[in-house]
Amino acid sequence: MKRKLGITLFILLLLSGLGVTVAFDVPDSPQLMAFLSSEPSSSALRGHCYHNEKQIAPIDVQGQLNVLVWNIYKENRPDWKSALTQYSQHKQLILLQESSFGPELHQWLIQQKLSALQVHAFSVFEKSAGVMNISGRKPVSACAYTAEEPWIRLPKSALVAYYMLSQHQTLAVVNIHAINFSLGIEAFQKQLQQLASALSSHQGPILFAGDFNSWNESRIQLIHQLMASLSMQEVIYPKDLRKQFLSHPLDHVYYRGLILTQARVEQTTASDHNPIQVSFALPE
Repeated sequence: MKRKLGITLFILLLLSGLGVTVAFDVPDSPQLMAFLSSEPSSSALRGHCYHNEKQIAPIDVQGQLNVLVWNIYKENRPDWKSALTQYSQHKQLILLQESSFGPELHQWLIQQKLSALQVHAFSVFEKSAGVMNISGRKPVSACAYTAEEPWIRLPKSALVAYYMLSQHQTLAVVNIHAINFSLGIEAFQKQLQQLASALSSHQGPILFAGDFNSWNESRIQLIHQLMASLSMQEVIYPKDLRKQFLSHPLDHVYYRGLILTQARVEQTTASDHNPIQVSFALPE
């Protein structure tokens, strides 16, 4: 089931003064879209969770895991495809926020022979929007989460997925696009706590990354507290070029049970956020 949500974009189009009303299709509950490289026609809604019933290959390559984390700005910039091709080279896992699943991205996945899972948070102009995990390896399982923005009522999304590692452990990966438009932190806190609770029983390595919309001290302190409760460390960058708002970086990568070997932020015109590239090694 879907519900039509007409939103007058006074906030999003404030500078233009257009006040345009756009109809969004919003699912009644979180849903996943799956595109599996072995099944080219499988781009379809698959319910709240995905479970892999086939033999599962490890996501790392000989104990190495290279990850791209990027808010891709709905692929609105003309050079997004060439940039994504460049930054995704030699990456075993790509975590996108603000992905908009249309024909161009679909074709790119086919060309790159990659699989993707996207949280179908809402759709507009016949494109599904939400966070997306892209990889050459399918996860063991994954579940979609959404949280409604208090002001504009559109959902923000998160994806919790589990991947096999070559050392026979399971890597939990959280890809988040956090609530943005709120005066207090109640809705923001509820979204993060729900995801932290989903990880509370996981004993193996964890990667928690994405666009946290951490634009004030209250939000940053809450994030640090929740990550500390999960024994997570934050990735630090030699040259920090992450997107900032009110002098606070918005994008973060936290990890546990992995060895950080390299981290850098690339400067690009292909989005309003700069992509983060991190590399990890598995402990022996």
